[in-house]
Amino acid sequence: MAATVSTPSHIKFRREADGGLVYDHENYGYEDASMYAVSDTVIDVLEFVGDEQSREAVEAEFSPAVVETLVERGVLTDGE
Repeated sequence: MAATVSTPSHIKFRREADGGLVYDHENYGYEDASMYAVSDTVIDVLEFVGDEQSREAVEAEFSPAVVETLVERGVLTDGE
């Protein structure tokens, strides 16, 4: 298991009144960015992680399942 998780540089997010939005600009310039609505929890995790945070701290604050789901979906990445 990775010691840290981070927010990829191509992921941007913002909090809205009823949740949040995540923008995936991985292929910016080659195709349109993906945008999807997310829950407040996802935005909370992204704000908590910032550029990088220990995976243990994020899992303690939210849950291992939430962290793993966000890693699987590419919203967070595993670090060293």
